[in-house]
Amino acid sequence: MRNLTIQSETGIALPEGYYFVSDKDENNGSSSLDSRRPTPAVCVDVTTRTVYAIVGDAHDSAYIAKLQTGEEGPAQFVLDAPLPFPASSAALAAGFQRLMEREQLFVALQSGDIFTIQTDSDETAGNLPAAADLVGTVDPGIMASGWSPDEELLALVTGEAKLLLMTQDFDVLDEFPLAQGEHGEEVPVALGWGRKETQYQGKRNTANTLSELDSAADPAQSEAEEHTHGNGVESDDDDDHCVRISWRGDGAYFAVSFIMTGNKREIRVFSREGKLHSVCESIEALEHTLCWRPSGRLIAATQKLAHKHDVVFFERNGLRHGEFTLRRAVRRVLDLSFNADSSILAVTALVDTGKQQPEVCVELWSDKNYHWYLKQELRISGHVLWDAEDPMCLHATSSSGSYSEIRLHSAPAVAHVASDESNGAACVVDGTSLLYTPFGYANVPPPMALYSVAMPLPAAHVVFAAFGSGNGFAVLLADRQTVVLYECKHAKTVREGEPPAETARISLPKSVRARQIAWPARDRLVCLGTCTSGSGSDTVVVMEIGDSGSAVQRRQLNVERSICIHAAPHAGGAVLVESSAGSVSILDATTDGLSAPAARLPVACPDIDAIRDAETAAATVVARSARNQLFANDHLISAACSSFYLRSDLLVYTTTTHLVRFVPVSRLATAFVDEAAAAARENGGSAGVRAPKHDESCRRVERGSTVVLALPVADRVVFQMPRGNLETVRPRALVLASVRRLLETRQYRDALVTCRANRIDMNFIFDHVAAQLIDDFGEFVRQINDPDHLNLFVSGLRNEDVTQTMYSGLATDSADALREGAAAVGQKTTTVCRRLRSALQDTNDAKYLPTILTTFMCETPADIASALRLLNPPLSAKERDDALTYLLFLSDIDTVYNAALGLYDLPLALLVAQRSQRDPREYLASLGALNAIGSEEYRRFKIDSQLGRAPLALEHLCNAYRADDSLWDELVDFVNESELYQQALRIFADDDQLHGRICMEYGNHLAKAGDWAQAAAAYLSGKATRQAVNAFVRARDWRMALALAAAPDSGFTAQMIHDTAIEASRILADHHMFRDAAAVLLDYTAEDEDALSLLVRGNHWAEALRTARLRDRHDLIETTVYPGMQSALSELDDDIREISESLNGKAQRLKELRAKSLEALVEQHIERAAHDVDVMSDTASMASRFSTFTATASNATSQMTGSTARRISKNKRKEERKRVRGKKGSIYEESYLVDSISKLVDRVRAAQVHVREMSLALLHFGLASQAHKLQLLFGSLVALVLENGDWVFDEQRVQMQLGENGIPEPVSAESDESGLALQPKHLKPKMPGCSEWCISSLLFD
Repeated sequence: MRNLTIQSETGIALPEGYYFVSDKDENNGSSSLDSRRPTPAVCVDVTTRTVYAIVGDAHDSAYIAKLQTGEEGPAQFVLDAPLPFPASSAALAAGFQRLMEREQLFVALQSGDIFTIQTDSDETAGNLPAAADLVGTVDPGIMASGWSPDEELLALVTGEAKLLLMTQDFDVLDEFPLAQGEHGEEVPVALGWGRKETQYQGKRNTANTLSELDSAADPAQSEAEEHTHGNGVESDDDDDHCVRISWRGDGAYFAVSFIMTGNKREIRVFSREGKLHSVCESIEALEHTLCWRPSGRLIAATQKLAHKHDVVFFERNGLRHGEFTLRRAVRRVLDLSFNADSSILAVTALVDTGKQQPEVCVELWSDKNYHWYLKQELRISGHVLWDAEDPMCLHATSSSGSYSEIRLHSAPAVAHVASDESNGAACVVDGTSLLYTPFGYANVPPPMALYSVAMPLPAAHVVFAAFGSGNGFAVLLADRQTVVLYECKHAKTVREGEPPAETARISLPKSVRARQIAWPARDRLVCLGTCTSGSGSDTVVVMEIGDSGSAVQRRQLNVERSICIHAAPHAGGAVLVESSAGSVSILDATTDGLSAPAARLPVACPDIDAIRDAETAAATVVARSARNQLFANDHLISAACSSFYLRSDLLVYTTTTHLVRFVPVSRLATAFVDEAAAAARENGGSAGVRAPKHDESCRRVERGSTVVLALPVADRVVFQMPRGNLETVRPRALVLASVRRLLETRQYRDALVTCRANRIDMNFIFDHVAAQLIDDFGEFVRQINDPDHLNLFVSGLRNEDVTQTMYSGLATDSADALREGAAAVGQKTTTVCRRLRSALQDTNDAKYLPTILTTFMCETPADIASALRLLNPPLSAKERDDALTYLLFLSDIDTVYNAALGLYDLPLALLVAQRSQRDPREYLASLGALNAIGSEEYRRFKIDSQLGRAPLALEHLCNAYRADDSLWDELVDFVNESELYQQALRIFADDDQLHGRICMEYGNHLAKAGDWAQAAAAYLSGKATRQAVNAFVRARDWRMALALAAAPDSGFTAQMIHDTAIEASRILADHHMFRDAAAVLLDYTAEDEDALSLLVRGNHWAEALRTARLRDRHDLIETTVYPGMQSALSELDDDIREISESLNGKAQRLKELRAKSLEALVEQHIERAAHDVDVMSDTASMASRFSTFTATASNATSQMTGSTARRISKNKRKEERKRVRGKKGSIYEESYLVDSISKLVDRVRAAQVHVREMSLALLHFGLASQAHKLQLLFGSLVALVLENGDWVFDEQRVQMQLGENGIPEPVSAESDESGLALQPKHLKPKMPGCSEWCISSLLFD
């Protein structure tokens, strides 16, 4: 679907008196087609972009000339080197080429002389003539020459019809005759299908077969026929009898076309080693042209028959492989040549162009879908040469002595106007036929088209109108002086469509040779071309078109060298003119003058378009460079763009990573996609996670696909595959854009149908215009008017805003405004169902009953009961039956049955049960038993209990109990079973007796659960004193328990109170509440000795001494308190020494560990793990994880088998045990040591109180020396803690953990309140002080 356009033409004319030797007759210097030589007299240095040519002058002197076209500076013509042979001999050159590796020019003459001219010598650098060195002479002469693409081999055909193979140093490798043998290595092989006469030909062909056999049997007749019809292999009369050599692109083979004995032309294929590989199939009227396609598949030649002129193709094995027919206007083919990437075939031919004499033209052909298209016709009278590196650059010489560099560009000609009447058409140039396909209503695969428009001449450029519906188009013909305008009517179907009709034919000024055109307005045509007079600069011509189709020139502007002109319909039809430097100017529609550059692109871009901002009126230029860079003004959007199409709302472009992307025009200035990173995410690689499942901003396409057009107002995109076929798809982005537009204009039915056809989530309809639709459901129902479509909409609702989840890729600001005021997402489904149900009920239309039922069923949770209530009268029996059938379709029948039963409507439940697959013996017995219950409240209790609705069942059972007190036992059992004690207490709050009985049951329940505090409160509420006292004791609330037991009305005796106190003291002591346990014994018993023992166990020395003296039990001080104190002092001393020793050891080990780097620890871990197959993962590289110790964990992933996963799991468990143990030398040891020191500090802080109380007790007993020692010992421990606390906790390093693949990695960072990422560390504990334990009078050392 792409056409070839001339992007730029730059050239230089030789000074007067000079000419290109290959384009002049060797005798009189005039142009002669008969004396035209196959070897052009130009070659190109692709590194410096310098053109070398062999030129002659009036004195028959030959020179090497340097030409520069002015692409990067002023045009130059420099005579670089005089040649030691006359120009007439140079005209007979058999080879002229620039050798890149040797930096030499190679010249071979038909006389046999071979010359080289150095192009990098000092003389050349100083602009002094370089000398031509005679390398050698081939005595029989040279008919043709050809260097291999790698410039390592030179193939020569001598005048004796021999083939010479030479090295790059001109050493002969081999020499042999061209006509050696009948077949090469590729000998035709019979496949064993038998002879023709033995094969069945059918009844009709039997006579013909017998006739052929008879003719074959008569040699005289066969000879006569051969003489009459020819032998089928003689050369054509237009053959120039020259030899041609063509190499394959990889240099492995080359082909030679030559005239054999008997005027027979033959093509032979030779290998690089000089062996005959194959002989091409002999065909009638084979011509002299020859070109091997660089891609290596085909060898091209021409065949001229009486009724047609073909370009034929041969395979490497010599077999013919297709052809295509040239136009009838072609009189004679002069040459064939493929461009560097094999995409274009240049056919140089003598063509009837409508003038008196045929002209030499270069026809450019390209193939797609097994069809060859004539894409461009260039009027060039000399030779053409493709650039070796740039496949779109053509070098041409003319017989008038001028050189041109022609740059081509391939782009589709498609409509861009965003109009509802746009046909979305595309035009494909195929010679004098213009293939027109309106994709808006027909997708005709190439090479076919819906309409074929005949033109008088081949098309040079086709553009669509940038105004109106955009269905018109303009065609610049190959004479580059005529523009034909066409119009096409809008249609919706093929039957309504009509072929384009010509409306005007415009002649351009003779002073301009146009190459591109633009049609911005109906009365205005703009052309970009080259002045035919003067300096040959680029010019822009504005033509005014009258109502009758006549045109006059309005203005002509000379501009800097430009490469593109384009009328942008999304920018109001503004005409963009892009210079070769990348600056884009806009042609003013009023003054026809060029504005200051509207955009400066970083590089020149042949594909451009623009869109104007409606608010700022500023134009944004979107352009794609030849290196696949996509820009919005100077902002890079993508570095891998293969094609793009700009709509009024979206930019659609394909990438070299086989994706199509969609960018809203409002984000062009900020959009950027790193295609490499995106490809990694798409493939799930280590560069990131996979792309979202519902990402509407991109989708995959077939490899090599390019966008032809995205229909301007529809939701379809047409792609062309590499082989040429077309595919039309509906990308989610365009579908959603269409749905958004429909919703915002309140076209609800069209939006719903579009979502249904393209499987768009129905939630999008509400979520996109929630604030609008929430009050517009009446219009919504009126437009859709279809219960099935409404049911589809309602059944798809869910509590999710899909514009923020599934379809958030291209959300716009307008959509956000429309969502304001919408219901909360958590209540969306219920809110929509209720609003829609209200609108449906307002219609009073019975056909919406299924939809109303659907709204009940789709609420959260489903309101089945309300739906069942709708089945009551005034519905008829049939309507009720149909509604119930639909309801059972929406929900499980058991659920509906339970809901019907929950309405306490037994007939309705029976009706539902009859629709189920249940055994009637089951539900009939159950319903019969319920129906037999006389009490309505008790029946409802049974129904609710059966349905699991315990709270309702309890309500009904309590109501039934008030009428029948024999139900108490059942009530109690039900409360215990359902554990609805609080509800029962609420129900019987006014009945003290029943309330107390329920409290007793509740207390028993809590006591079994072990919640003694709540059980005691329940017992107390139920006046159960004994149970309450027992519960308070077990809850360790001894004060409340003994207070309750000592009450006058408690019923407790003194012994019972004593026993209760003993039990309470035991329970408190078991929970280390020694002071409270002693207080109970002292207050309620005479067990003073046991009480003091408890105080001693709790290290409450002051309280023990106070109690002993208060009770006048001084003996207990000597027998209980003092021995207990000495024992506790010994234990405390041991603890302090143990903590000090442990702290010293761990601190010292931590210093040694921190002296080593983390890298060294991980290396040590890897070395140990390398010898353990259980630690090593067979799919991950340990070294790859060692390189980074950052705040974030590595995200590398690998594919794991089941056995690998089990090994890794086992490895992680082992490593976790190592981390807990803190094994010496492991990567977890530092974390373990810091944690251990933190625990030791906590023990020191906890011991402060014990040290102070012990010191005071020792002073009380007069043991000041022991108290002094204790203070010193503990003081040294505190000093040790303070000495090491800061560096232990403040200098923590990154913690390590076991990664996904069993490899150590840093622990993931955590964010603090300010959002900063912090590594998790052990919190620094509070350090011990002096005030909590220190007695200053004892610290006298």
